[in-house]
Amino acid sequence: MERLVFRVVGSLVLMAVMMGSWPSSVFSLPPVQGEVISLTTGIPGTMVIRDDKGQLHILNLTQQTQLGAQFKVGDKVLAFFSPYGVSAVQLQGGNR
Repeated sequence: MERLVFRVVGSLVLMAVMMGSWPSSVFSLPPVQGEVISLTTGIPGTMVIRDDKGQLHILNLTQQTQLGAQFKVGDKVLAFFSPYGVSAVQLQGGNR
């Protein structure tokens, strides 16, 4: 029984060490660039963007993720993601 406990604890420690040593880029998602298709105002709000491949992405926005920008339908945006959701959305230059 004691041997089994040590094996389980050792396996958990090994797994924790391996997860801690992976680069953070393994867990990050690539940014999405596209055009705003629809937008709901308010905090939290939602934004739907269409990327170059025609895929739609629904973003849940907060005051922090908008970076102080005011978006409108037709704007070109770049959205950054983390494992926890949208981390930032920024307006692409030359839109207005």
